[in-house]
Formats: sequence, structure tokens, C-alpha cells
Amino acid sequence: MRYRRVEGVLHQVVDGRAMLIPPAGDEVIVLNPTGSAVWDALSEAGDVESLTLTLHGAHPSVAADAIRSDVTTFLAELEGAGLVVGE
Repeated sequence: MRYRRVEGVLHQVVDGRAMLIPPAGDEVIVLNPTGSAVWDALSEAGDVESLTLTLHGAHPSVAADAIRSDVTTFLAELEGAGLVVGE
């Protein structure tokens, strides 16, 4: 499954942390640096495997299976918050 950002999400990166405002504009979601890296990578690679490879390249000491699990969970959270959609 591929994921893409929902149109209308406002985002800004400050000090390595992405701040997201959903289209409804009712909250600000601040991502940690790893979540920010996933959000950034969604502009190019939107499937779990590509995102896992991107993060594993930046953090080779972390097991790929652990990264894959975290990415899958995080994408489900983003989808639940209306920030991404899986296709």
C-alpha cells in the first residue's frame, strides 16, 4: 500500500520537528525528528518498504524489522488523524 499526504495539510519544520495542521485547522501536531523524517519522505516514497529503507539508511544500528513496525504504526496514526491516506 502506498501512502500520500492529504491535500490541505499545512506543515512547517522548526528545529528538525515538523508541525502539521490538518485541513480542519483545529489542532497543531508536532512530530519528533523520526516522525518528521517519515513525513518528509512521504513526498517521494510512500510505501512502507521504501520508508523503512530510507530510515534504516539514516539509522543502520536499528533493526529494519523494528523500523518497519514503527513506520506501519505511525502511518496508521497519521491516517487516523486525517493527515495521510493509504491507496
